[in-house]
Amino acid sequence: MDAVRAVLETAVETGVTAGAVALVRLRGEVIWHEAFGSAALEPERREMSAETIFDLASLTKPLVGAGVALAMVDRGIFSLDEEVTGLLPELTSLAGRGVTFRRLLSHSSGIPGWRPLYVEARDRPGVLAAVNRMGLAKAPGTRFEYSDIGFMTLGLALERAGDAELGQLASELLFEPLGLTSTGYRPAGDAGAFATTEKGNAFERRMADWADLVFADWRTDFHPGVVNDGNTHYALDGVSAHAGLFSNAYDLGVLAEMWRNHGEWQGERVLSSAVVEQAVSDQGWGRGLGWQLMARSAPSLDELSRADAGFFPPARSAWSPRPSGELLSASAFGHTGFTGTSIWIDPERELCAVLLTNATHPQVDIDKPVNSLRARFHNSVVAALDRLR
Repeated sequence: MDAVRAVLETAVETGVTAGAVALVRLRGEVIWHEAFGSAALEPERREMSAETIFDLASLTKPLVGAGVALAMVDRGIFSLDEEVTGLLPELTSLAGRGVTFRRLLSHSSGIPGWRPLYVEARDRPGVLAAVNRMGLAKAPGTRFEYSDIGFMTLGLALERAGDAELGQLASELLFEPLGLTSTGYRPAGDAGAFATTEKGNAFERRMADWADLVFADWRTDFHPGVVNDGNTHYALDGVSAHAGLFSNAYDLGVLAEMWRNHGEWQGERVLSSAVVEQAVSDQGWGRGLGWQLMARSAPSLDELSRADAGFFPPARSAWSPRPSGELLSASAFGHTGFTGTSIWIDPERELCAVLLTNATHPQVDIDKPVNSLRARFHNSVVAALDRLR
């Protein structure tokens, strides 16, 4: 893995990320697991460990949002093509419009991509009221818009369906059957166990200022072990289907292996093979249910730059390569997280690749070539494993 190691060492040396942890599973076994650089640079340096726990940001979407939803589909609690308003009747502006679980999971529900809902909402009822006032930006099913708000809405529907907080549902349906010990929301433990993200919420504060919104309760300190995402932290008490999950590379490798193995882990059926097949099938726009698909992924504008221009000032360069790289098989699927995290799963190559970085530490710079790092990592992993064959 020398070439792979060199990619990550160079990324640390050049400041693309403060540190990284990488894990590769091949044919069901961990074949490489290594840490690089620093878990924190400020206020004091801490060395990265292979066991360091990361704020996974949007990896929460496929791992919890999709995972819990699909487990409930397996159990007959709702179907993919039912409207979410059946569980959330207070969303009167969405009723009868076709905002289904399938469309929420594939980012085609028509719900806007991002708003700092915490400006007007500080709890779950407040968030639902804000979503209802916001309404739809587009007709459901007509186009793709990557939507944090859509997955927030999904998570609240899942809590209503399961009559429990999303973290408890994820533990019961997914994490406990897999034997995961370092995965969950609002993790306990010493701050030194976690990779540090940005100081305060400086990035979201700039976005709110850009949109002339006023919010008085911004964090101003580093917060290892506490979710960075503003809507999750300020409005949803740290638990959402779009962000808030914490884990380490080993546990993520187990989760990835379950998905690669059609929903099964060491003889335990966690998800049905039928629902996994739905999740990794093209729902339109190169998306599955919660997952991005390699077969349809392509170089594109960065997700933040594609989002509503009223909230995101333009980056100096909006172009971004596909984070999967170009060498994974057409059947591969994966996802990224804003804090610098990613998972890609290649069933054809029997490969799971986990890359966790703290690229948003000590501050967010959306012009950092994080997707280039991801692409180079995955390409070099595929090339290294081809040599093993």
